[in-house]
Amino acid sequence: MKKMMMVAGLALVAAGCCTACKEQACERPACTKKACCAEKSWRELAEKPMIVSHRGSRGEYDDNAAGGFAKCLKAGVRGFETDVRMTKDDRLIIMHDGNVERTTTGKGKVCEMTFAEVTALKLKRSGENVPSLQQLADVFKGATGIRVEWEMKENLKSLGSQARLDDYCRKVHDTVVKTMEPGTYVFISFYADTLSTMRRLYPDAPISLNVGKFATKEAIDKAVELGCCGVAPLLKGTTKEMVDYAHSKGLVVSLWMVQNEQDYALSRSLGADTNTSDNPLALLAAERAAKGK
Repeated sequence: MKKMMMVAGLALVAAGCCTACKEQACERPACTKKACCAEKSWRELAEKPMIVSHRGSRGEYDDNAAGGFAKCLKAGVRGFETDVRMTKDDRLIIMHDGNVERTTTGKGKVCEMTFAEVTALKLKRSGENVPSLQQLADVFKGATGIRVEWEMKENLKSLGSQARLDDYCRKVHDTVVKTMEPGTYVFISFYADTLSTMRRLYPDAPISLNVGKFATKEAIDKAVELGCCGVAPLLKGTTKEMVDYAHSKGLVVSLWMVQNEQDYALSRSLGADTNTSDNPLALLAAERAAKGK
């Protein structure tokens, strides 16, 4: 029966609609039902809480290496988070930092380098090349029952004009949508201007607000105001009261960082929907061991 419910839930996500939203109005003023219904269907019917591979299991593999994401997907991890930046020639690559030095063999700022220059660099631990957005999206092509969080690292300040921010959001959205299955992705950011731009350009796009501290009523209300389907605060300091409040607003709650079994147990007790970890394979192994699988 549980398996049948999972299949049904994933079918609803793929369709981009759920019965719940047909029965009641969505509270988000900027939201179209299609985007948030997909997230709500996933949250209500998928097995919880989902383990999310932060930057492709950066603690176990490398930082934003395509091979790390592929390894996690093959192992059965269903959640993923990564970072998208724009190069000097307006193309998209996968990297957390604005400077390439920490994770690669090169030096310099992404915004001052061309696409060819950045993707020619080797990641220090795996020796893989820095992936493009398209290359990483291809890892998830055809996959269902997953949730990939594409973090938009650029904003108006970093790109210098609204026109470039529009271009960035269009390229992120269109690359992901044309490659991945419906209902398997969400566009996330710390930046309200970036999320607002994505919402304006693509009213049906699922978006989520990252929060650089524990969950607060103000942050949750801001996510609702932006038309988000989710909110992602820090695990440390977040209370069950705030998780419940976010859920009352229909938001998916993603907690980070969940690095070990103790963190995972805490996150579960709070009622989180997803758990972002640098060590997803270890958490998945522990979860399976506990279930006797």
